[in-house]
Amino acid sequence: MAWRVHSWCAATATGEVASPHFGPWPFGAAHNPEATADFVVGEEVVVELDGPKDRYTVRSVVRAIRPAGMPAGTECAAFAPFADARPGDLHVDEHAGGRLRFWVGDCCARCGPSWLVTFDGVSEIRGLEDFDGHDPVFRFATGDEVRAHALELPEGARAYGIILTHRAGDPPRKDVFVVATSVGVEPLPAS
Repeated sequence: MAWRVHSWCAATATGEVASPHFGPWPFGAAHNPEATADFVVGEEVVVELDGPKDRYTVRSVVRAIRPAGMPAGTECAAFAPFADARPGDLHVDEHAGGRLRFWVGDCCARCGPSWLVTFDGVSEIRGLEDFDGHDPVFRFATGDEVRAHALELPEGARAYGIILTHRAGDPPRKDVFVVATSVGVEPLPAS
């Protein structure tokens, strides 16, 4: 059963949750173990209940989907054409000879706009072997990520991150890091 935020007030840190069958039920700071300050009405959440069946109360509300972050200084202008669209799906379209290209969109090319993201001059890739791509955020890699993944940056190359969101309770997905000399984004109209 999908629970969603029914209402939210950041100033008072209070809100309501509802499912297709129950609610809306109130919750506040005591029921928000992650101290989330930016719930969005309609956002999917994981709700734990307390009490007997006929008098449930909300014990805990946490985000069902943990969004990938955009640390300061990691925004890459090349990815701006689809950043606001927040496409949920991607797959490897081509991987050969110093080129790595992803198809990025929602569901399939018929369902709406999509894009080809092409990395050229690729010298290193981390995380592609166990790749399970959904809900990506494309950005520059942070210095900490470059060090943690032992990425080498040849002259003229940059490190890019494809950071994947994950559902609460699931292990984090393995992010992908690409070292390349350039990246380009080509919009594809819905077919």
